[in-house]
Amino acid sequence: TMTVIPANPKIVGSRPYTGNSDGAAAGPIPGMDEWIRQAIKYGGGAFWNNGSWGIRNMRGSENLSVHACGRAVDLSYRPSEKHPTANRKATIAFINIVLANANALGVECVLDYFPKAFGRGWRCDRQRWKSYSKPEIHGAPGGDWLHIEINPQMADAPNQVKQAFQRVFTELPQ
Repeated sequence: TMTVIPANPKIVGSRPYTGNSDGAAAGPIPGMDEWIRQAIKYGGGAFWNNGSWGIRNMRGSENLSVHACGRAVDLSYRPSEKHPTANRKATIAFINIVLANANALGVECVLDYFPKAFGRGWRCDRQRWKSYSKPEIHGAPGGDWLHIEINPQMADAPNQVKQAFQRVFTELPQ
């Protein structure tokens, strides 16, 4: 496991990045499950849950995945018979709203596996996207999902998650 990466005092809104420092969870965590339910609710069919809690290492790595910590989900925008409206454009529009409100929604990290050449990542300690210049995430480029990690506080607070989503998504202009 890694240590927490501290917030950067020079970046407005910067928060510490937990990564896998909290270790493996015994099972799904209620606030993460609620975060997924709320994302699907407000995502309007643009994506679906392609996997959350599971004890495993990161793909292509010996390090524990944040999925094992119970605070990560892969949201896929791959269309299928079961998910006919899934699409990247609406998923990115959704994630842009989420990231504009990342601290309120408890988001620590988003990995986007699609862009060439090596994907991109958004993190709470830098409050912005970084395009990767070398292979850093397994599945890029061309992956049809976003990996999202939330902080331990939100993962443990389903009611707080629900309230945060309601505040962010009901105040949007219709």
